[in-house]
Amino acid sequence: MMGRRIADAEAGLNLPPGFRFHPTDEELVIHYLCKKVACHRLPVPIIAELDLYKYDPWELPEKALFGQREWYFFTPRDRKYPNGSRPNRAAGRGYWKATGADKPVSPKGSIRPLGIKKALVFYSGKAPRGVKTDWIMHEYRLADTSRAVSKKGSLRLDDWVLCRLYNKKNNWQQQQQQQQQQHKKEETSSFAETMDSLEAVEDTGSDSFRSDIEHEPFPAFEDLVKPLVHPARTPDGTQDARTSNAASKEDNNNNNNNDWFMDLNLDDLQSSFGGAFDSSMAAALDMSSNQDYYFQVLNNPQLKPSLTNLPPF
Repeated sequence: MMGRRIADAEAGLNLPPGFRFHPTDEELVIHYLCKKVACHRLPVPIIAELDLYKYDPWELPEKALFGQREWYFFTPRDRKYPNGSRPNRAAGRGYWKATGADKPVSPKGSIRPLGIKKALVFYSGKAPRGVKTDWIMHEYRLADTSRAVSKKGSLRLDDWVLCRLYNKKNNWQQQQQQQQQQHKKEETSSFAETMDSLEAVEDTGSDSFRSDIEHEPFPAFEDLVKPLVHPARTPDGTQDARTSNAASKEDNNNNNNNDWFMDLNLDDLQSSFGGAFDSSMAAALDMSSNQDYYFQVLNNPQLKPSLTNLPPF
């Protein structure tokens, strides 16, 4: 990812074949930093502009426009305190700490320094218990720049300083890959634990539901087949007494009829239908010749009493 990004940036710069960017301290201050502060055109637009103190150092190489082992950036600096001249060195998840003495940068043949070079080391964590890393930064700033508070409430100390960043052991890519692999392992482990907990909750819930079903009494058959009757209601929302009484009587009649039907035997059925069908048997033999046969059967006086004695089905 980082190699492709740098290759795209180099292609956009139209650099000549075999170009290498290894400037000296004097060249960085005179030809790049001074011109950047004065808003002049740079010899080559090869240095990226960003707020370096918002990132960890291992995140910066992929944001650079050029470089394989060294990366260059223009960045602003802020004050640590509103009325002081001490810079704020907090960056990302750690902080930069100065090491060694400041080095003046002077043009050839001049005694007066034009810039100041400061070396810093990155510490991961919070001061003063941070862990020292292998990331080194050389910071270049102008020497004769006024750093008085220009605007009330502003924390800006320098509009631009130039920084050279590199890793002392040059194994940061391998360390970053190891950190990413470790992070993926932790995410996978966390996901597996979450899925196991969800499965445990589902198993517990299904067992509880199965236990409730096993212990719940099964309803009686009469309750399952019993029709649901909604009583009529009056306009004011109360139940109609006549409808309720009628429904009660109908239920009693149905129960009595059902009891009569359950006590009925075969002899009773034969006695009820025997007399009626004896008188009409002769007419049944001549059905094709008498078209009024059905009317005679229905109007038979002996059949009507028998029909009235039948139970309702």
